[in-house]
Amino acid sequence: MENEKTLILQIKYGGLGDHLFYSHIPRIAKETGAYEKVYISNLSEFRHPDYKKLVWHKNPHVDGFVDGTGIEAEPVKITLGENILDAVMLGLGLDDGKRFHEPELYFQPEIKKELTNKSVYDPNFVSFVGNFGSSDLQKWIEQNKIKIDCQMKLRDKNILLKKVSETLQSKSLEDFCSIIISCKELYCLTSGTATLASALKKPATCFYGAGQDKNFHHSKMHKYIFIPESFINKTQRKIITFVKNAKNYFKIA
Repeated sequence: MENEKTLILQIKYGGLGDHLFYSHIPRIAKETGAYEKVYISNLSEFRHPDYKKLVWHKNPHVDGFVDGTGIEAEPVKITLGENILDAVMLGLGLDDGKRFHEPELYFQPEIKKELTNKSVYDPNFVSFVGNFGSSDLQKWIEQNKIKIDCQMKLRDKNILLKKVSETLQSKSLEDFCSIIISCKELYCLTSGTATLASALKKPATCFYGAGQDKNFHHSKMHKYIFIPESFINKTQRKIITFVKNAKNYFKIA
């Protein structure tokens, strides 16, 4: 590596979307001639080991993994006419002259024929998706006469739809990719699933609420739908916050 122009990427945040925001960098680094070799630092954060396998092990532009530190690149300020993936690229001193990049995956999932005529909703999220609740989303679904056939199995943080009878459970991240590309229509929150869908070139309807950073609305192939928060939901959220703060106060006191 000493005589080669080498880039070592160290991904600071461990989410799937966080890694996908950098997935185009190895290709651009080599195609622009800025670097000859691109490595991923093992010091990068990974919330799940499957992220490393799916995003980086399968990327043909990645030359391997190293134990040393790398560049913990932060996106530069995102300006009009750019998205967060462009900002990551520019923050690394790279520029292929293109804008509104999509994340990249070098993996072709298998088609699940049983889902080709079904609509799927993923209610799960990790990072903040804005302030709204299940009843707010259910109201929008009903007003727009949307039929959801299947809902992904609930994880710790979710905004579920109560009127969906069929539950899907993925066996692995690669299996989840198969679900995404196989279904007729995909609905999700503006979260890692939305970013994964764009990497798989699958258009999705993505829901978000007040307070979410719109820089995460990065894909031109998706529809981003704002869900207003009801007065009831706002009140419930304020009560929950008040109770949590009161408990913390008395613990400290």
